[in-house]
Amino acid sequence: MSQPEHSKIINKVAKQILKPHGFEQKGQSRIWYDDQGLYTTVVEFQPHKFAHGAFLNVGVNFHWFEKEYTSFDIGYRELGFEKFETAEQFTSKIEDMVNLALEKALSYRQLLVSLETSKKTILAHNFTSDTLWGNFHKGIICGLTNNIQGLIKYFDALLLVDHDVEWANDLKSKVRELKEIASNNSKFKTEILRTILESRKLKKLKDMEIKLLM
Repeated sequence: MSQPEHSKIINKVAKQILKPHGFEQKGQSRIWYDDQGLYTTVVEFQPHKFAHGAFLNVGVNFHWFEKEYTSFDIGYRELGFEKFETAEQFTSKIEDMVNLALEKALSYRQLLVSLETSKKTILAHNFTSDTLWGNFHKGIICGLTNNIQGLIKYFDALLLVDHDVEWANDLKSKVRELKEIASNNSKFKTEILRTILESRKLKKLKDMEIKLLM
């Protein structure tokens, strides 16, 4: 089936602007990945149910929890809906949208360029689910930077959260396992690396050498 004109414009402009910077399209979808190993920045030109056009979502998905789907752990909606009216009008709007997506994704590269820089970024961030996923991400980055007191602080706060659903209980189980090995930084990093590689495999991301260096 041939793509509608507005989708062709999105894909063409995204390819021209994002691809030279190392972004890859997910199949023939409106989703592009900036894959940085520990995390992937997801750029999504989200469709509307009832109109031709796109929203812009840009956010970081960390790979240190095993799951088969990408999520917006940091970031999400960057622009509201841009409606297709004419090819000329929409092309101009999408060029602006894609350039904003590139700017945002490249800023994430700088904010997460190293474990120490990532630590500053993650600890300062107010996550949507800060008591659960926020505490998890903050605990992980503390562990990776050998800040055991920080890890215990965030992991203990997570374990105190009363949210009795399956995914939250799975998260708590993972946290308990990681707490047990946190004092051995080499063992902790080995487990996180194993988790990252498995999570990337579940998401069908390309093989990549991952280094957990300070």
